[in-house]
Amino acid sequence: MSYEKYNEKVKKISDSIKLNDKLITTNRKGHNYRDLKFKKDQTRIDTGNLTNILTLEEDYIDCESAVTIGKVNRMTIPKKRIIPSLPEGDNFTVGGCLAGLGLGSSSYIHGFFNDNVIDFDIVLGNGDIMKNVSKTNNSDLYYGIGGTYGTMGIITRVKSKLIHCEKHVKIDYLNYNSFESFYREFKKRINDKSDDFIEAFANKKENYTIVAANFVKNVKSEEISIIKDKDILKQRHLSIYAQIAKKKSHTYLRSLDYLERYSYAAFWGHYLYTPYKIRDYIYAGLMYSLMPKKILDSSPGHGKYNISKYFHAANHIVGDYTRDEYVLATDLGVPLSKLKEAMELADNMTETYPRWICPIIDNYNSKKIFCTRKPEMCQDEIILDLGIYGIKNTSTESKLINQAFEKFSFDNGIFKGFFSTCYFTYEEFWKQFDQKKYENIREKYHAKGNFMDIYEKINYRNKKKKNNLRSQLFTFFGKRYLKQINSNQEKLVR
Repeated sequence: MSYEKYNEKVKKISDSIKLNDKLITTNRKGHNYRDLKFKKDQTRIDTGNLTNILTLEEDYIDCESAVTIGKVNRMTIPKKRIIPSLPEGDNFTVGGCLAGLGLGSSSYIHGFFNDNVIDFDIVLGNGDIMKNVSKTNNSDLYYGIGGTYGTMGIITRVKSKLIHCEKHVKIDYLNYNSFESFYREFKKRINDKSDDFIEAFANKKENYTIVAANFVKNVKSEEISIIKDKDILKQRHLSIYAQIAKKKSHTYLRSLDYLERYSYAAFWGHYLYTPYKIRDYIYAGLMYSLMPKKILDSSPGHGKYNISKYFHAANHIVGDYTRDEYVLATDLGVPLSKLKEAMELADNMTETYPRWICPIIDNYNSKKIFCTRKPEMCQDEIILDLGIYGIKNTSTESKLINQAFEKFSFDNGIFKGFFSTCYFTYEEFWKQFDQKKYENIREKYHAKGNFMDIYEKINYRNKKKKNNLRSQLFTFFGKRYLKQINSNQEKLVR
């Protein structure tokens, strides 16, 4: 793909913005599918054709903004190169990872996705095209754009660093039956930086697993676990968490499959709804063997057949504000030294298990707004994404649970993941972040009045409970089903 054709696409976006007199958004559905009605009243800019890799060199990759992480991985890993910090999924886009907060199990060494971006292009709210935004060129926008979620402009190109990798990884599962023993080893491994990837799971109270993955050069083919294969008889290992539940000591995966290990099982989510063997042999085996290969391909170009869109559609069908009173999907920021307090808070509020614990090194810079800690409140360089995804074990309202988590993060000088449902008040939000800095950048780069304000975009806006047929059906059937699978969770995962 030539830069000339890329420039033609960008000019069309620029021209359409110059003719616009309403708020601007992209036509991408995003990942928070529950709260996107605002797009109906805004001008949707089509970025769906920005799906080409422009340049691939040994130390960097230059992509149009709608290129997915799946396509990047399929281009770079065969050459033993990888973007240093990636979210674990195939359908995230490089533009989304920059404007949002891409993170993963290598982030404890390499920081967030945006920390590894060399430069990017963006179309501003007045239609101007700004090229090569970097640490030295419009640095306030370069550092400030992380975590702004499309409220600064339309990102059209992202150039990122590449580092060495191998084509396979060995995953070790280290189990602990007390918080103290787990935390001691977890902190040591983080400080040593001896693993290529590290994350942890709180399986239940006093039951923890560290998952450490490292690149390996040589591995026997029969030892490699199967994520995706056209042979219906092959056993699938769709979930890392299933391996934990089965008390595995280690597994081997292709690096590509490791980096997309949560694309197909949504962490442990799908295993809570279908027994493990049935899912692996019937659902996964039958579906993956019979579907045309292009449907399973996450690469743009085959994007309209992307299997992740099937899961997105399925989630949209069951996604509902009523459902939110029974299921939690939230992420809170936690200083490494405050993990025990965060776990105790979560226990007091819900006792939802399992929980994902992902460490990230916070490369503090005073020009960052939404993607860094407050150093005067948090001296830990390592912060944790504590992901709580599962069934509520309490009658406490989801709003109150999330507000308690938000308060914990803010009180400790850490941000909460905006990709989960947010409930903070206007005053609470801007007490945590520098509103003047955000508004100054928006005004300087013509975002103010052209793109939605971030608080209005990310916060929970629907104050009324739905009472449509879908809500009624979920209330009648869904909550009983969730209660049933919750009581049989360990059996289902195994």
